[in-house]
Amino acid sequence: MNRALEDLWRARMTWGLVLLLLVIHAWVEWQGGYQQVAVLYERGGLSRESVVAEYGISLLTYSFLHASWFHLACNALLVLFLGSRVEAILGRPRLGLLLFRGAVLGGLFHLLLSGASTALLVGASGATMALLLMVTTLSPQSRMFPIPLAAGNVGLGVMIASFVLMLVNPDSSIPILAGWGRTWADWWGEDLFRIGHACHFGGALAGWLMARWILRRPISLEKLQAERERREK
Repeated sequence: MNRALEDLWRARMTWGLVLLLLVIHAWVEWQGGYQQVAVLYERGGLSRESVVAEYGISLLTYSFLHASWFHLACNALLVLFLGSRVEAILGRPRLGLLLFRGAVLGGLFHLLLSGASTALLVGASGATMALLLMVTTLSPQSRMFPIPLAAGNVGLGVMIASFVLMLVNPDSSIPILAGWGRTWADWWGEDLFRIGHACHFGGALAGWLMARWILRRPISLEKLQAERERREK
């Protein structure tokens, strides 16, 4: 626990990102909410139209916009606690690269596989899923508080659930699977598919692939500790 708190305290890049997200959303709320700055969301949020109009920049900018304080709080807390751990283990350059890949791949999956629900996407969910899969893949035997499960199982479960919900999205028009999705929506409510499951899966896939690349060569505990101590000097 002391080590985790120390990592959290030292994670300057992670704190900077969370602060930026808070400042952006505070400004939006000060303006009267996202309805009052609709142009910002139309151009900075992710949709097929914004990708074309903004030359692909919205594949990144959508991650900095959020629909509500609750939406922001969920993503900011994940960025804070998972990002600080990744920053401590891998350093700031790799943390930045991971967040970039999670946002872009999550955005691309959303555009390609969410059907009509691609009207507009905002939020850092793709990046946070990349963080989650990075942590759970690098430390599969650790525990994910407060869930009494091994981290590797949590990561695998998140990827499978996101993948299934992405495929059965009623808006995807995939034969048979879309029909299952409509049935699930009748059972559990329409809100089930208002979540960006394709974005979640794309971000998670980015984190898993980058973690597997890092683990392609065996790394000793001594080497990781030595690299970490070098960064902390």
